Amino acid sequence: MNDIVLITGKVKYSITLDPGVWIFDDRKKRLKEFFQIQDKPIDPLTAYQQKIGQQWDKELQEGSTPSADREKLFVQKKDISGDWGISFRPFLENASPLETASFVVCHLQSGENIAIPLDQAKESILCFALDGQPIREQGPIHLLYKDGSNRHDPIKGIIYFELK
Repeated sequence: MNDIVLITGKVKYSITLDPGVWIFDDRKKRLKEFFQIQDKPIDPLTAYQQKIGQQWDKELQEGSTPSADREKLFVQKKDISGDWGISFRPFLENASPLETASFVVCHLQSGENIAIPLDQAKESILCFALDGQPIREQGPIHLLYKDGSNRHDPIKGIIYFELK
């Protein structure tokens, strides 16, 4: 298994993706955040109560915020547990697809190829961590559709992406 994934084909720039560093990327989100659907807007009072509750829980777990003088002594430990993903869009846009490109072909370790329309691929999510750990088996990334239709059976074992 290779830990990097390429974007090649009908692109202006071939791109090398290294999912191992995405845990430090500010664009990452927990997978559940990608698939959350709010049926009704939250009223301001409920939003305020939720925010105060989160702060209360944080202070119970981590202690209160240290004073400004002592703040330099503390390094906040980030919670990286859970499943993590990142939008595929910025990577595809950085590769600058040619106007003639209309599909993204996922070349898999099994030798199988799966073609996805370019517009759908741009809206897809690249999962790079499960239970806070990099994906080793059938990894390093899994591709999920934005609508969540393949959430429980993502495209796995991707070696590289080819735009056609």
